[in-house]
Amino acid sequence: MKYCDVVKKAKDEISSRSEYGYGKVQYTSCPTWEKGNQINLWTYWQGFQLDDIDGKGVDILLVGQDWGNPERNKNVCKTIEEIQQGNLTVNYISTASPTDITMKELFTVFGDVDITKRNPGMRLFFTNYSLGYRSGSETGGMTKRLMRQDEELFNDLVSAVKPKIIICLGKITYEMVSGTVTKGFIKQLKAGKPFKASFPMIDTIPVYGVAHPGSRGLSNVGGIDNMLKAWKRIAAEFREL
Repeated sequence: MKYCDVVKKAKDEISSRSEYGYGKVQYTSCPTWEKGNQINLWTYWQGFQLDDIDGKGVDILLVGQDWGNPERNKNVCKTIEEIQQGNLTVNYISTASPTDITMKELFTVFGDVDITKRNPGMRLFFTNYSLGYRSGSETGGMTKRLMRQDEELFNDLVSAVKPKIIICLGKITYEMVSGTVTKGFIKQLKAGKPFKASFPMIDTIPVYGVAHPGSRGLSNVGGIDNMLKAWKRIAAEFREL
């Protein structure tokens, strides 16, 4: 299955769900995503520009939990729509949030890499595991039951973009992608050691679990230095592939 086929499949499936969710997480339609040709709005940060993705794949597939609420991120959606229309002068990240600034720093462990640029220095692809868009609270309330609705789509995506490694932000995302259950997630990350498993569908692809780069994730692992230690371990193993 080609990448464009995965996107079409996602659009067909998600449009048929209409509004859906569980408890605190309620999803609704997202016109900005529906207008585009990418699997996820986060892909307009890194991944959308890889026209040769079916042939060359990607170096790193970065996976978050879910994108959030488009109504509360109207400026980002406006930028994405400009990208969709072919505007080459705008980037997904124009005024970076503290989380985005941390993300930029983390990716420097791979060398001369700048994720704020369209050509960051590596073949990167960003997506969220759960492909719905929230109508209420931006964070919290996620369940594996809800994420599991997009399990097949995520597996299709991995098969299409063929990442060398997968990095997952947060415990629940890592457990969904790796198919494992973790113990001592925060304790291990405080020691600067990422979680690691093989991707269940393609066991040659390593899957890493790290903390989310937001303020809570930084606090949980004891700061940026510990977070960087985990990422440096991943970068060292990546260089040996």
